[in-house]
Amino acid sequence: MEYQTITENGKVKFVVLPVDVFNALLKRLEDQDDLRDIREAASDPVYEQTEAEAYIFMNPVKRERLENGWTQEELAGRLGVKQATIAKWEREGAVYRKATRQKLARVFGINEATFA
Repeated sequence: MEYQTITENGKVKFVVLPVDVFNALLKRLEDQDDLRDIREAASDPVYEQTEAEAYIFMNPVKRERLENGWTQEELAGRLGVKQATIAKWEREGAVYRKATRQKLARVFGINEATFA
């Protein structure tokens, strides 16, 4: 099944599904195994829509840093920059130079386009 998990401090916080996968899951709800899985998942924490949206649309540097459980100082050390630079990069609407995008992608192990 195609899905993406969003973690914070090493724990899964959200699961993002493509709409067609979600719709296919809804169609399978008659299956007893699926119903059991849904009941088991009901004990998992549910987040308010505003909290989920805030996290999903968070500044990408901050989101990736939190997903890795790093402080700004830890990320700064990994990149060889000052903590104040990380704080600047985490501001809303921050724009990154190509070299910065490449460094960030390398340290987080993700695609550079995440920071475009």
